[in-house]
Amino acid sequence: MSTASAIGESVAAYIAKILAREVYPEQSYKSCSGVLSFAKRVGNTRLVNACKRADSYGIYNYGIIDQILRTKADAIPMEDEIPNTDMPLHENVRGAEYYE
Repeated sequence: MSTASAIGESVAAYIAKILAREVYPEQSYKSCSGVLSFAKRVGNTRLVNACKRADSYGIYNYGIIDQILRTKADAIPMEDEIPNTDMPLHENVRGAEYYE
């Protein structure tokens, strides 16, 4: 867990959920070590983002992290990270009533 915590809080939480879900300890340890090995290959930031995305899906295994990283889905901002793009209110903006 200390290795996962050193990478990021999201990774540590994801590893804890893998350990809690797996029935066989050997399988969960292999899955965890596989997830942690991605840090060396793709970097901590990408792994943290991949763990956040996989956690939002509710899927806790090595395969989903691999798929997210291969498809570069970790680079897509999460819905809560997208900035608010509401139109500002001022006299130059026509409302919906204008088009009726």
